[in-house]
This record gives sequence, structure tokens and C-alpha cells, in this order.
Amino acid sequence: MDSKNTPPVLIAFNIADDKNIKNANAGGAIDRIITCKTFSTNKLMGSFFSCVYHGKLRIHLIFNEETDVFNNELSELIRHSMEAAGMNHGVIWFRRATQNIISYVGGKFTLTSTPEEFYYDSTEFIMRRNKFSKMFDRTVLGVKPYEEIHVDKYLALLNDAMSFFIPPQDFVSERSQYLLEFRELKDKNAFEAFWKDGKLIGLYWIAGIEVDTMGVSSDFQRLGYGSMILTRAIERIFRQNSEAEYALLYAVGWNAKAQNFYKRYGMEVNKQHKVPYSAVNPTA
Repeated sequence: MDSKNTPPVLIAFNIADDKNIKNANAGGAIDRIITCKTFSTNKLMGSFFSCVYHGKLRIHLIFNEETDVFNNELSELIRHSMEAAGMNHGVIWFRRATQNIISYVGGKFTLTSTPEEFYYDSTEFIMRRNKFSKMFDRTVLGVKPYEEIHVDKYLALLNDAMSFFIPPQDFVSERSQYLLEFRELKDKNAFEAFWKDGKLIGLYWIAGIEVDTMGVSSDFQRLGYGSMILTRAIERIFRQNSEAEYALLYAVGWNAKAQNFYKRYGMEVNKQHKVPYSAVNPTA
């Protein structure tokens, strides 16, 4: 399908809280994540994400389908985001198909149309072979290749670790697709999972010289395991690609936690990419 003739999946509005102008202050000068939350019933329904990005409050209220179960909580999250940012206005994104949710938010806040297009502001990070001196310690985490018996645990971990995806991706509901992908990754020796005391800590898979996907369970973040898993992934890339001068990965612009992590790890920014959402998911 020609994406130029396809209505955009994500649409933006300017949002303002005219009743609480007094909350505005100078607190939004530093770009940062404010709130990130996923919503589920018997399946992943959607996500709320807010941040100050290039000095502007951005809110992503992206649900996969209509629901009114979380209306009050969503309203409070929007107000909290404005107060935390020190701004009573910004840009909010919805899925076009969720008109009832858009109408609800429009009844609580002032929404005005904006032509702003949603795009992925992506940073390419690289680790040069000649600067890579880290070594993975097998005494801390156990490493196992893909085992189909654990596929549901892998997918649940991805749902947990990848909550920043926009729109939210329900890996569990795409089980049949990932069964095929994981089998291909196993054949290429490109997937590994990490365990400690019988618990799944994280996983990664690679594609050529790229760390395609890496996730760490939220229960085990900020404990150093992310660095260990990234080290193992980069080791595997350099072992399988003997002529590669560097390994690379990408981090979306609003995922400040990941960007800061890669910088602390010692990776360097190589390129910046700006990709329209319509180019990535033209018919989603």
C-alpha cells in the first residue's frame, strides 16, 4: 500500500490545561522522562508515556483499542506530567482509531489539531573493537541459547522491558511469529538468554554487527546485569564478524534511560536518524 495515501496511524494534538495555568513554572528546561506506564486487562491494552523533549512536553497515550477502564487514571497522569514538566501545554499523540479515548481527553483538556508528524528520533551508538576491553563473567549470570520451552518467559520479559515502544507492542500476542523468528535466530547462533537462581534476567539477539534487541527484566534493572548482557552481545558480534571495526545498536530519542546507559557503558554516538512513523509502519 502506498504510505503517502494512507492516513497516519498516530495523530497529534496540542494539549492545554486552561484551568491550571498556575502550575506552569520553569521546571521543564532539562529534557527528561516523566512517566512511563503500560495498561493491561487480560492482555496489553496500551501505554502512557510523557517526557520533556527538546524543551517541549510530549505525551504519548497510545492504546491498541478502545477502552474506558483507565479514563480517570489517564487524566491524572496527564495532569501529573504537566505539573512535573512545569508546563500547562504540550503535544499529545493518540492512535487515530481510538476516537472515544480522544473524545474523553478532549473533554478534560483543551485539544487543538496540529500537523506535527510523529517520528522516531533515533541515535546510533557504536563500540569500536579497538576500544572494547570488557569481558563477560559467567560466574554471575548463566547463559543459555534459545530453548523453546521458555518462549513464553522470553515474550513476557520483552513486554515488560520494551514498554517504551510506541505504539505498545504485545510480544505475547505475537507468539506464533516469534516462535519462527527465535528458531531462525537459534540456527544463526544469534540469541542468548541469561538466568540467575532459576529466574530469567534478560536476553538479546544480534543481526550482523547490530545488537538488534536487548531486554532486562524490570525486577533486575539497575543491578549491573544490563552491562553484562551488552558485553556478551558485543563479544558475540566481534567473534562472528572478525573484520567488523565496531558493533552498533540504536536507541530512540525519548528513551533517555537507554541513551544514558549506553553512554556510561562507553559507547559513542555515531549518527542521528529521524524516521517518520509512517515510513516504519505505513499500514499499522
